[in-house]
Amino acid sequence: MQICISGCHTDAGKTHLSSILCASLNYDYFKIIQAGEVRDASLVQHYCQIAKSKNTIYADGIFLKTPASPHIGKKLENKTYNGLDIPLPESKNLIIETAGGLYTPIDEYHTMLDYMKKNNLPTLLTGRYYLGSINHILLSIEALKSKNIQIMGLVISGEENKDFDSFISSYADIKIIHLKTFNSNNFHIAQKDFLLQAKDIIKSL
Repeated sequence: MQICISGCHTDAGKTHLSSILCASLNYDYFKIIQAGEVRDASLVQHYCQIAKSKNTIYADGIFLKTPASPHIGKKLENKTYNGLDIPLPESKNLIIETAGGLYTPIDEYHTMLDYMKKNNLPTLLTGRYYLGSINHILLSIEALKSKNIQIMGLVISGEENKDFDSFISSYADIKIIHLKTFNSNNFHIAQKDFLLQAKDIIKSL
């Protein structure tokens, strides 16, 4: 199955979620657009090596040196491409990571959401807790629904906040999975905790 990891905003935890899934399920990994020279794929590969998983880390669909919105980096670097034409790897089990949030530009005319819609990709939506995050999460859920994109679940990075969760889950009728903050030292603990919470989703893959 090809699954898109999308975010409510930049730095929502997409790469850490991608790492957990690839390392645990032996899924391959593909980043649609890498904006900035520190590649997210390198972090995913690092955790896959820790887990001794067997997968392929594909080259980025588009690589931009500029750590900015892709439509800006594209202009500064004189790149020529149509974001909707970025091909997906021919992998049956693939984690596809977007850049930024749902409405982050993929080029001058299209967004990450447009790419997801064109390729009919189901998604795990990611977010974090902060003042205003309920609004951002609910708006993102509505945006995905408006494009008829399947939402497999909502993953929130960081320690659980029950007050936030109760409103989001009841208002949007969505299952929330928590992804604890992790590094190389506590990766296996976070992995075990996440897989236990996500067992119903994993069974459906």
